[in-house]
Amino acid sequence: MDQFGFWRNTRGNLAITFALAAIPLVLGAGAAVDLMRQANANTLLQAATDAAALAGAASHSNSNEQVAKIANTYIAANDAYGVISSLSDVAVTSDTKAGVYSVRLTAKLNTSFMAIGGISSMNVGAYSEVSAGSQGTEIALVLDNTASMASEGRMPALQAAAKSLVDTVFTNKPANTYLKVGVVPFADYVNVGLSHRNDKWINVPADWTETTKNVCSVSYPNAVYANCHDVQGIYNNDGVPTPYTYQVCDTVSQGNPVTTCGDQIYQHKWYGCVGSRNSPLDLGVGSPGTVYPGIMDTSCTSPLTPLTDQVSTVQAAIAAMTPVGETYIPSGVLWGWNLLDNNEPFTEAKTNGQMNAIHGSKYMVIMTDGENTRSPVYPYHYGSDATQANTITSSLCAGVKKAGITVYTVGFKVQAQTSKDLLVACASDPSKAFDATDNGALQAAFDTIGQQLAALRLSK
Repeated sequence: MDQFGFWRNTRGNLAITFALAAIPLVLGAGAAVDLMRQANANTLLQAATDAAALAGAASHSNSNEQVAKIANTYIAANDAYGVISSLSDVAVTSDTKAGVYSVRLTAKLNTSFMAIGGISSMNVGAYSEVSAGSQGTEIALVLDNTASMASEGRMPALQAAAKSLVDTVFTNKPANTYLKVGVVPFADYVNVGLSHRNDKWINVPADWTETTKNVCSVSYPNAVYANCHDVQGIYNNDGVPTPYTYQVCDTVSQGNPVTTCGDQIYQHKWYGCVGSRNSPLDLGVGSPGTVYPGIMDTSCTSPLTPLTDQVSTVQAAIAAMTPVGETYIPSGVLWGWNLLDNNEPFTEAKTNGQMNAIHGSKYMVIMTDGENTRSPVYPYHYGSDATQANTITSSLCAGVKKAGITVYTVGFKVQAQTSKDLLVACASDPSKAFDATDNGALQAAFDTIGQQLAALRLSK
């Protein structure tokens, strides 16, 4: 064999050697690809398990068949078949007392390169555990009860939506968990309830009677009118143009005047309305040494309802709401904050430390149908500086959020962009600000909030 033939034969031997060695290298590389596909399949299956567990728990289903259907739908929607060949096992457990719901899925993964080595499939699987809500929830519903809510069926729509939210959170409350809800109807003032008149945190003068002696008035009871006809007019009802009808007549004769004299008696009473403490105390709760001023001779909304775990009490408060007065949003926000603060005026709430110990959360839901039409002239709310009122609203919202309270806002048929922006900024994040343009959208907003407040959370 010559020198060149030797090298030719050596190269041939090396080629065969490399070809034989390449087989396990290719199989190894292929196995790595399949293992990567297995990891991806596990990730996909975990998402499917999470979706199945959340949906199954929300539907309160204990059916393996139903949960398997949910998981299969998710897998198909993500175009995963062909990678995951089939679900081989679905295991569902539900502990309603503990509020825990779990789903375990096992599936087969078709291999590619590993099939050459006789391994045609691998097991993949995932497990998800869902807890219904937290172990503690406090909710303050701050709801617009101004006169504009008497228009277009707004108040009945709000009552239906708020009742639905309350039903949702109480119905989905796991056993042995803490839940309280309070209601703050607001207009230009908030009504804290007549029973608190003598509490140390409020200053209310005594009711009194004022008598003016021998007051005379003149009337024309014998006047004659002609050509009477109805006239259509429009008046501003808390910022909402509202049509009304009045009568106009020509006076034919006034007739002889009649003078009536007598004592004039005025009853000065407190109806439960509370005004603002001087700035900057009107921007927060606390400061127990500084009392809230009771406002005399002023009608206001139905009384607020402190935090309670009695759903019937909350529903009754919502049913009792009646539209009256003008809009001063800070009044509602402040007293919603007072409900969620454990210090006086109301002490039904837990401290933040107590809530943290049970993994609990505090929430405020603020709903209004318009812009601020009133501003403070301390302690009263009869000013008309909307800019001032908006600034106070923003400051209160910031304080509420800083106190660890999650804020949802719902604008209902709000027209002014300034007010829309105010509500978005007030919410804890833009996803928690809802702009409802009609009654149906209001219901949908409250349904969404209710579902989130009773939300199922993945614990594993």
